[in-house]
Amino acid sequence: MTFDNTTFFRETSQSRYDLFVAHIKNGGTCYALADAEGCLNVSIGSERVLPVWPSEEMANEWAKTEHEGFSALDVSNESFTDIWLPGMANDGVSVGVAPNMAGEGIVVQASELLQDIQG
Repeated sequence: MTFDNTTFFRETSQSRYDLFVAHIKNGGTCYALADAEGCLNVSIGSERVLPVWPSEEMANEWAKTEHEGFSALDVSNESFTDIWLPGMANDGVSVGVAPNMAGEGIVVQASELLQDIQG
């Protein structure tokens, strides 16, 4: 599945979430942002959130706005569903699914995202 950034980011947060879930269900790879210290986590209130996107280009574009020094980290489908999401659930880290350039997106518990992917 290929994504056009301009069209994708114009979608509602719910549409981007649904497209992301479908992408992962179909075996797609996702991308987080990382630097030498590790993955980017943003704070929303008291919540730690890991933003993820369905394409490398989207992740890198988002990094340019406020997170210089970070670049897209390819997370295989198997790693994301078998290791990352369960680990994030254990650590209390939420997932920011495909935030747009304004930072708007659905934030969900890792276990809930995993259920939606497996459902």
